[in-house]
Amino acid sequence: MAFPVSKLFYEIGNAYGWERLLLIDILDSSMPVIRWLRLAGLMVPTHVKRIKAGGVSEWGEVIFEIDPHKDPGIFLSRFSNWAARYYLNNPGTVSVVMNPERLIPLQNNNPRFIISLTNLGVAFIGNPKRRTFYFVNTDLADRRYVALLEEAFIRVMRIDNDGRTVIAKSPGEDEGASLEPV
Repeated sequence: MAFPVSKLFYEIGNAYGWERLLLIDILDSSMPVIRWLRLAGLMVPTHVKRIKAGGVSEWGEVIFEIDPHKDPGIFLSRFSNWAARYYLNNPGTVSVVMNPERLIPLQNNNPRFIISLTNLGVAFIGNPKRRTFYFVNTDLADRRYVALLEEAFIRVMRIDNDGRTVIAKSPGEDEGASLEPV
């Protein structure tokens, strides 16, 4: 269901500021979200900074492009080095990672790649000034990847088939609560 994901993305941009947003777009995963928002009359600024990991869309301000079909070690190394420099030079960046699970089949579901991809996300955990939102399609994702992410991340929200957003994991007492649309 596109609506809740699109709406959450839109609310993140509005809440934190589109100028602070860094969209890490795997294989043009953001395009259905952007299209849905446009059709709903909700405009996303075209100047949103975007890391393009594959795909053909030139939407947004593409500030870094990387080919996910190449050697996985080179891909992950180039991405992590670039991201670390970017975060250092742009404090307060809010990242949105769209569908990183799409990378796993490109590497033949290799368990080492799954662990490396997870570790890439975990490497940026621990900085209370940084906010990162992962949008993962758990119906398509390798269960090992989802389990590792859920284990590592502080807060996990799930969008149910009926469109309801539920807090699945949280350090606070809000675990199990449903988020209501604003």
